[in-house]
Amino acid sequence: MKDIERKCLQFVLRYYKPGAWDTQKAIRRFEQRNGIVPKSNRRAYWYSGIAATILLFIVSGIYFYNMGTNASDNWTKLVANNSVMTYTLPDSTVVTLSAHASLSYQPAVFTHKNRRVNMSGKVYFAVKRDERHPFEVNGSLAHVKVLGTRFQVNDTPESAEVCVVSGKVLFTAKGQGEGVTLTKGMGAELMYGEKMPTLLASGTINQTTWATGTFIFDNTPLSTVLEELSDYYHVQLTSDGESGKKLNSKFDTDSLDEIISLIENAMDVKIQKR
Repeated sequence: MKDIERKCLQFVLRYYKPGAWDTQKAIRRFEQRNGIVPKSNRRAYWYSGIAATILLFIVSGIYFYNMGTNASDNWTKLVANNSVMTYTLPDSTVVTLSAHASLSYQPAVFTHKNRRVNMSGKVYFAVKRDERHPFEVNGSLAHVKVLGTRFQVNDTPESAEVCVVSGKVLFTAKGQGEGVTLTKGMGAELMYGEKMPTLLASGTINQTTWATGTFIFDNTPLSTVLEELSDYYHVQLTSDGESGKKLNSKFDTDSLDEIISLIENAMDVKIQKR
């Protein structure tokens, strides 16, 4: 017999009176005086302790799971409101957003797991080369995958257009395995509902001038040069005697008048601006 049980029995025998003694009450009083917790209560407390411990583990697990999930689910969104904006991503890729364009990515996984971005509007990419982590662009219709290159994506709900300045990209419709491979100077367009992009017939390299600040003309007919300059500066340029002449040159976009002067001197022509 345990010592505490012996004391309990002695207490009851000592104060027992027939017809006047409430044994259960005496035992409870003895337990209270000696700080004893009844077995049924001790068992309840024991189960409560186990339940509390299990609950603590569950809550802790949910908390840390959510912490990890939230960390990977957090997206950083870059927006260009009313003007062209340039940003550098964590992998040193430079993106230039036209007015009202946007781009988002997950910082927690961007550099060491994948280099995936979502975008809308018109965005120019100068992608840092990383063969272990291809750079992927998702628009509303298009998916573009590259290693390292310079290209532009113009994404709208109705169509997506990709043009490449350097390097190589794979342009596919979202959810499709097959697409078109584009290299320097090439472009392609994907219309809503189509499963395969269509190659563009004309050169597209100067479609990125708004982002690069540079015109590049590679054996380009003078008529095409004047057309591209007219579109960019919202003027009308014409020239006499331009038939058959081609231009190889590169110009900054700072001054149209300076570009006109350089072309006139190089090609011995006179250009009219209206």
